[in-house]
Amino acid sequence: MKKLHTAVLLALVLQTPSAMPNEPVAFNCRIEPHVRVDVSSSAEGVVSEVLVSKNDSVSEGDVLARLEASLESATVDLRRLQTELTSDVDAQKLTHKFAQRNLKRVQDLYDKKAASYAELDKVKTEYELAAQQLQQAKDRKRQAEMEYKRALADLSQKTITSPIEGVVVERYKEPGEHIYFEPILQIAQLNPLKVEVFVPAHFYGKIKLGMNAVVTPELNIARSFYNAKVDQVDKVIDAPSNTFGVSLSIPNPLLDLPSGLKCKVSFPDVRNQSALLGS
Repeated sequence: MKKLHTAVLLALVLQTPSAMPNEPVAFNCRIEPHVRVDVSSSAEGVVSEVLVSKNDSVSEGDVLARLEASLESATVDLRRLQTELTSDVDAQKLTHKFAQRNLKRVQDLYDKKAASYAELDKVKTEYELAAQQLQQAKDRKRQAEMEYKRALADLSQKTITSPIEGVVVERYKEPGEHIYFEPILQIAQLNPLKVEVFVPAHFYGKIKLGMNAVVTPELNIARSFYNAKVDQVDKVIDAPSNTFGVSLSIPNPLLDLPSGLKCKVSFPDVRNQSALLGS
């Protein structure tokens, strides 16, 4: 595999067209999607529907597919009902208020020597128990609210949304198929596009981030050339091929330039190495 990789790099460099001294140099390149994403689910299950097809454009957050989720949906309904019930808290509030009034009444009688300490201690204990039971009812309601949020999270795992804006390039699964964390679709971001090029090592340091370049696709589909910018320059030189990788980006808002094309890329600010060596 390493020998094959080296052979590919050497072929790209050897096929690079020669340039006259002090002329901008051009290199062979390939136009690729800015990113490819295999979209999968964080839960396993059976696909109930796939809402997009190959070549469909999607935006970030669009619903792409759903898994069968009747149990999760029913759980959400149950948990929502539990959060809406207030009878438990209301009943404990009434008990607490009654215990509070009773405590005040017995306390007044005790202060007037008309009630024993045992009676006062009893109503104090009843009041504290009522307060604790009220707090427990509030805790149960809060727990129900948290369980409702968890049920919503479980249900949301059955809905697959797009993480990026792009185009559907592969559809791996169909309704009725079971998935176990495998991808359902592949989406490619085509705006911007990415250009990959391997450059001989003696140009290292001359091609820099943000540098302008001109990309000429092998097929004149929409325009004969496109302006590009350097996004990334490898910091490690591949020793067997004596090259380093450079990535560029091409704006493609109309999606008129397809990915997968071979191309030539030239850097107006980088001149033929023979002239540089002779200066």
